[in-house]
Amino acid sequence: MAAELSPTLSKSIFEGAGGSYATWSGADLPLLTDAKLGGGKLVLKPLGLALPHYSDSSKVGYVLEGRAVVGLTLYGETKQRILLLEKGDVVALVMGSLTWWYNEEEDSDFSIAFLGDTATAVRPGDIAYFFLAGSLGVLHGFSTEFLSRACGIRDAEAEELFGSQPGALIITLQQKLPGLRATRADSEGIVVNAERVAAYIDVKSGGCAASVTRDELAALGGFRFSVDLIRLEPNAVRLPGFFVDAAVQLIYVAKGSGRVQIAGTDGNRALDAEVKEGYLFGLPKFFAMSVIAGGEGMEWFSIITSPRPAFEQLTGRTSELNMLPSQILESSLNVTPDLVKLLKTNGSAHDVFAPPSQTRN
Repeated sequence: MAAELSPTLSKSIFEGAGGSYATWSGADLPLLTDAKLGGGKLVLKPLGLALPHYSDSSKVGYVLEGRAVVGLTLYGETKQRILLLEKGDVVALVMGSLTWWYNEEEDSDFSIAFLGDTATAVRPGDIAYFFLAGSLGVLHGFSTEFLSRACGIRDAEAEELFGSQPGALIITLQQKLPGLRATRADSEGIVVNAERVAAYIDVKSGGCAASVTRDELAALGGFRFSVDLIRLEPNAVRLPGFFVDAAVQLIYVAKGSGRVQIAGTDGNRALDAEVKEGYLFGLPKFFAMSVIAGGEGMEWFSIITSPRPAFEQLTGRTSELNMLPSQILESSLNVTPDLVKLLKTNGSAHDVFAPPSQTRN
């Protein structure tokens, strides 16, 4: 197994009463640096507030649990949008946007996983943030004189205004914030729920797959990637395949568990590993992958470095293997006509996903 492809859990960089933020680094998963991608996970406790901040990377988030109110100001806009995010929502956040995140629920957590493009980040392979408020806010880098003159206030007022918040990144509020109302118009083209995205394939007892592109989420029009959402039923198989357009895939396991095998272009097995909820792993360009779900099934959220990915099945109904002439297969595989017939008959029973009944010895 190639160590650089080993699935990894995130590492916490902040934990507090209001919540936590964890990240995946290119230092732990070199594919992130090589492909210029990144990942992170935000958890907000009840009444937790992630202070206003910018990111150095365009990214998408997938809501794993709970609800949150999110403030979003896109570069060039003069009015802040207020979004309401719920479980299953996919949200696109372009680099340079200002956001804050608030869990107004008093009895449940909110969590969201982020995957993004770090090509222009401070450190390719890592998503970084720059805070507007709090003890780590960028305004702390300016003197009281500069801030007072920039804001048209007295020095004492500037010191109080920018020096009163001792918290960093995420804080806990003592009571609910009034007057924050989300509107559907503010979410248009930026947020879509996975349940509202049509599946491009749905196999009974096998699994279903939905792709989120600029057609479903207009904000992705400026991104160099698309989003894939997969649900694999218990003990079902994701048939082997690869991206013919040289795309790289970054995968976050959102639920369940399974076994993943990745084959390199040299025919060697690059990865054979068990993964479960919370793990992140990647599929390099032109490498092929197959997954067998565990007893509870497996769901994943991923980004693919292509606006419209071209995925080629290696086995299954629409695979090249199934479409090759029998004579070519017999000679290429050095097997009998009966074995090729069996391959074509059984191998064409399903495409993309195979139920457990089709995979037993």
